[in-house]
Amino acid sequence: MSETQEPVLPSAGQAPKPHTTRNRGTAKTAIGLLLILMAGIGGFSAYLYQQQQQSMQEISTLRSELTQFRTEQTPLLQNQQDVQTVKATLTSLGEQQQQLDGRQRELEQKWQSRELQRPNDWLLAEASYLIRMAGRKLWLEQDLATAATLLTDADTRIQAMADPSLIPLRKALAEDMAAVKSAPDVDQEGLALRVGTLLDNIDQLKIKGLEPKLEQDPASDEISDQLSDWQTNLQKSAKQFAENFITIRRQGGQIEALLSPDQSAYLQENLRLQLQLAQLNLLRQDQANFRNHLQKARSWLTDYYEADDSATQFMQKELAVLQETDITAHYPKTFAVQPLLEKVLAERAQTIPAVR
Repeated sequence: MSETQEPVLPSAGQAPKPHTTRNRGTAKTAIGLLLILMAGIGGFSAYLYQQQQQSMQEISTLRSELTQFRTEQTPLLQNQQDVQTVKATLTSLGEQQQQLDGRQRELEQKWQSRELQRPNDWLLAEASYLIRMAGRKLWLEQDLATAATLLTDADTRIQAMADPSLIPLRKALAEDMAAVKSAPDVDQEGLALRVGTLLDNIDQLKIKGLEPKLEQDPASDEISDQLSDWQTNLQKSAKQFAENFITIRRQGGQIEALLSPDQSAYLQENLRLQLQLAQLNLLRQDQANFRNHLQKARSWLTDYYEADDSATQFMQKELAVLQETDITAHYPKTFAVQPLLEKVLAERAQTIPAVR
C-alpha cells in the first residue's frame, strides 16, 4: 500500500507568490486577441459579402447579355433556315429546268419531224377554222354572203397544199359552196321594216260607221223646171256627176255606229297585236304562223274598216304581198366537208408520235 502524501505548507517565515497580477494580464491579452479576431472575421465577412454582391451583379449582367445574344441569334438561325430552304428550292428548280430543257428538245425534234413529213398541214388547220366560222355566220347570223366568202377562202387554203389526197375534201367543199350560194336570201330586216310601217299606219285607218255622215236635204240638189234657173241646175248636175251619182236618203231612225269608241280602241290594239306577232314569227322563220297572223289582220280590215279608204287599200295590198312571201331560209343544215376534214386532221395527227 502507498503512503498518503500530505501537502507541504509553507512555513511561517515564507511570503506568498503574486498569482492575481499574472492572471489579469493574461485575460486582457485574451480579450484583445478576441477583439482582433472578431474584427478580422467581420472584415472578412464584409469582404465576402461585397464579393458575393459583385458576383451576383456580374451574373445578372451575363444573363442579360446571354438573353440579348439569344435574341440576336434567332434571326440568324431563321436566316440560316431560309437559306437552306432557298438552296433546296433552287435545287428543285434546277432539276425542273433540266426536265423542261429535255422536254423542249424532244418537242423540237418531233416538230421538225412533223414539218419534214407534212410542212403544209397548218393550211389544213386554217381551212378547218374558216369552215367553222362560215357555219357560224350562216346558222347564227343568216349571213349568206360572208359564209360563201369564208368557204371560198377555205378552198383556197386546201388548194395551196397541192395534195392529191385532199381532192375529196375540195369536192365536198364545192358542194357546200354551191348550196350556200344558191340558197334564197331572205331579207328579214327589210320585211320586218315593212311590217313596222304597217304598224305605224294603223292610226290612219278609218273604222266603218264610227263617224256617220250628216244627212243632207235632197230638195236642195233637185233641178227646177224654171228656165231662169238653168245656171243653178247646171251646177247641181255637175255636182251630182262629181259625186258619182251618190244619193243621200233620209232615215227615220237614229244612225248608230258599227263600233263604239271603246270597242274601236280594242280593235286598233288587236290589229296592232296581230302585226307584231307576224313580225315576231318572221324573225323566227315560222312561215305558218306568219301567214296566219297576216290573214287575221286582212280579215279585220275587211270587216271593220272602210274599204274605199286609201290607207285601208294600201294595207290590204301590203298584207297580201307579205302573206305570199317565203320567209323560210333554206340553208344547208350541215357542211358535207366538215366530217371529212375532221377525219383527215385526226389521221394526220396520229402519224406524229404522241407528246408525253
